[in-house]
Formats: sequence, C-alpha cells, structure tokens
Amino acid sequence: MKLQDLKNAVGNIEITEAMQQEIARNVAMRTKNYEKRQSSASVNRKVRRLPRAAAVAAAFILAVGIVSIPVRALVSSLVKERMEEIPSEEHEAMVEMLDSQPVGADTYTRELTEDEQRRQKELWGQYQQGLFPESELPQTDSEAEAQKLELCYLTTDSSFHLPDRELTDEELLELIDFEVKRNYALQQRYEEEFADKIEAEEQEREEVAKQAVDAGGITEEEAVESAKGWMQRLYGITGDDMERNSYFEATQDAGYAGSGEKDTYMVNWSNMPGREYYYFYISAQDGSLVYASYSSGDLAESLQTPVMPEEAEAKLPELKTQAEAFMRDKLGLDAAAYGESYALYMLYSPMEEAAQPEEEPAQQTIGSRVGFLFYSDDGQPEYGYVVTYAWDGTFLECCRVKDIDTYWDNRDMMAQAYQKNHGEKVQPVKKRLDEIK
Repeated sequence: MKLQDLKNAVGNIEITEAMQQEIARNVAMRTKNYEKRQSSASVNRKVRRLPRAAAVAAAFILAVGIVSIPVRALVSSLVKERMEEIPSEEHEAMVEMLDSQPVGADTYTRELTEDEQRRQKELWGQYQQGLFPESELPQTDSEAEAQKLELCYLTTDSSFHLPDRELTDEELLELIDFEVKRNYALQQRYEEEFADKIEAEEQEREEVAKQAVDAGGITEEEAVESAKGWMQRLYGITGDDMERNSYFEATQDAGYAGSGEKDTYMVNWSNMPGREYYYFYISAQDGSLVYASYSSGDLAESLQTPVMPEEAEAKLPELKTQAEAFMRDKLGLDAAAYGESYALYMLYSPMEEAAQPEEEPAQQTIGSRVGFLFYSDDGQPEYGYVVTYAWDGTFLECCRVKDIDTYWDNRDMMAQAYQKNHGEKVQPVKKRLDEIK
C-alpha cells in the first residue's frame, strides 16, 4: 500500500469521537468495510481481518496533516538493536511488499486459541528481553504454496495462514518478530518522508516542555509516575509486561477529542501481540489526569456491529449507571454536582439519493460508542468530563473537558467529515441524563 494509497484509505475508516486519538496510539480502528478474501482457503477456515495499525495511523496522518504525531517505535532497546542490524535492503523490500498489497488489513485463517494468546503475551515480554526466534516466518506470493505450508504469510493479500494445530512457542515468536519488523519498516519510511518536519516538531516540543517545567510544572518522569497510578486505578494492572512510551505534547488537543487542553504529557502502554493499547494524557502543570483510553484489536472488531436505535435506547439506563459509578469510584467525583449532563452518540442515516426506487429504505443506525458528558455551565466544578463506552458496556475512554464550546465544535466537525467521506447523514445526538430512566 503506497503512501498516497494510505492517504486515500481514510475514506474507509469511521471518524468517531475518538478517531484522532486512535491515530496516535497505533490501534486497530473500526473500518466500515473489510474486503473479503477470495481464496479457496477462506471457504473452510475462519477469517479474521484486522487493520494494519501503523499503516492506518500513517494514512490518517497524511490525510489530515497531523505530521506532529511521532510514529515512535514500540520496541525495547534490545529489539531496536535487532531491527537496526537488519540490512536496509530488507526493510525496503518489506515496504515495497506492503506497497503492492491491495488491502490495508491482515487476515488470519483462524483465531488464536486462549492458550496461544496467553503464551504469545508471555513471549512478547521475553522477546523484548532478547528472546528471538531461531527462524524467519515463511513468506510466499503463491496461494498454492501457502496451502502446502503449515504456517506462512501470503504477501499478495497480507494473510497469515495458520495450521489447524496449536502454534509452538517458536512459531509465535516468528509472528511477533515479523510484525515488529513490518511496523519498524513503516516507521522508517515515515521518518524518512517527514524528517525535517519531525525534527522541527521535536525541537518545539522540547522547548515548550522546558518552559512548562521552569514555570513550576512537572517533568516527564513525574508524568509517567502519575500515569502508572491511573493505570492501576482504572484498569487494575501495572503495565510492567508491556512496552511503555511517553513524550510531551504541546500543540495537539489532549486526546484529540475536543478537550480544549494542551501542554500535556502523553504516556502509553502497548501489548502488540494482544493488540491492547492504554493511553493517558497527563497535565504538564500539575500531573492530573486529562485523558485516558483503552482499545484492542478484538474490541475494534466488535465495534463493527451496527446498533439499532431501539437497542441503544434500551441500553442507555444501565450505561448511565456505569458512567456515574465511574465518576464516583474511579475519578472521585460526584456526578450529581454537574448541572448539565447528557448521553452523546451519533445517528447515521443513508442519503435519500443513494437508495434505488425498488429498494426498501435503509435503516438508521447508531455509532459504535456512547459518551456521557458531565459539566456545569457556571464553571463549577472547573472541568467537565466525558466517559465513553462501547454499547456492550466496555469502557473506552474518559476525557476532561476544559472548553465545552471546543468540544461541541469538535463533534460537529467529525460528523461533517464522516458525512463527506461516507455519503451518510450524521446527526450528533445529545439526550439529557435526567430523561433516561
């Protein structure tokens, strides 16, 4: 997939309330439609398609011009040394192979078993400590050869062919190593394309971070400690077995969700094999939590299922209770102290001109997530908060809102952008919480 193709690929990605922050965390995002594999192997095998995180991130970076987001390597020093030892020709061959693929997502011919997922996660930690595979993942551009091999990567359509038996530790390591190499190659391409821009942004970031510390703010190390505390409080985990990344963010709105806050430290933890991502934005002024989010490949897959308006309506009371409990138990805030509180979601309707006369009218659907906004129009409490869930009750993110007008503008902007790219009418809906019984 070429860089220009990546830019064009944005038209197939749903722009939701969390869209822009999904870019920075290199997460598998919801796509509107995945191409179906047309090979004979797909007939009797379960196909799992996941977006290629780095490619999707690069696509949106190019499309909207957010070149200030650094595509940073999610690798330890030992892994980085391994990547740097690979000849540049091999990296170039990897990118050329990705350029030639007509899809921007990976296909797995079956799901990993629970045991394989458990071992893969353990092996990822060992991989970061220097446990590398003895061999390379076999690759082929022949569908016929892919059917003969027990485990391989079919380069023509980015499909991983897995044996019907459970994978060995060596084979799981080969999969991990391949994904790291591929993402590293994409990162190198990005850094070469935008070297001057990246350098300028890094210099500006360092200067603003120093100014923040000189003015009494916190250091990056202190921000990491704050994020560790929130990781434990919100999710009950330490993140010690994951890759951690952090940097100062001076220009972009925290979380890219319309919070109206800048000058924050972004701290994230990533579990690449499990495709789990935890992101935190910490205030550079006092170390408080501005934004937190969670996503995973499995979650992105579940978010593709449309939700009907009546189904969403029935789920609102329970999710409202969850959001109020989150405010109380996780953030230590009283939801009742906020005079203006709403449930927020997107309502999608097909364009009338898109329907054929003989077709039945297409149904309206609801966006894949619902946010619960708590704020006061008199400025007390100082900040508003948005707590967001998937419709199945999975917590996705919480965002501190400093400027409510910026937040509303951001929602309208995303609705307009989605409508332009997808040809569907999009209506941001807000429903008062006191009307939800």
